[in-house]
Amino acid sequence: MAQVISSIIAMPASSSGVKKRSAVDAAGEAELLRRRNAELERELAGLRGELDAARRRAETAEQGEEQLCVQLGEAEADAFELACAYQSHVEELARELAAASAGVPARS
Repeated sequence: MAQVISSIIAMPASSSGVKKRSAVDAAGEAELLRRRNAELERELAGLRGELDAARRRAETAEQGEEQLCVQLGEAEADAFELACAYQSHVEELARELAAASAGVPARS
């Protein structure tokens, strides 16, 4: 491998072996590059638009998530209060049942 590289480096390039670009070829290539650049810029603008839309959707989803978390917290607090009230009611009924079973008049 090293021998091949050294032989390539050692060989001088002859003027007849190297193609020179004409001004027309260079101008054509420059025009192709300008067109490609314009195409890439349009594509970039479209991708930026998609990114902005995705960012807005993500922000909307985040706000919705926050609202749902607040609502869930409120629902959990309501459920806890209802469970405590239900537990108190069940305990009261259990006391009344125990009193009725023992023949003691229930307290009102």
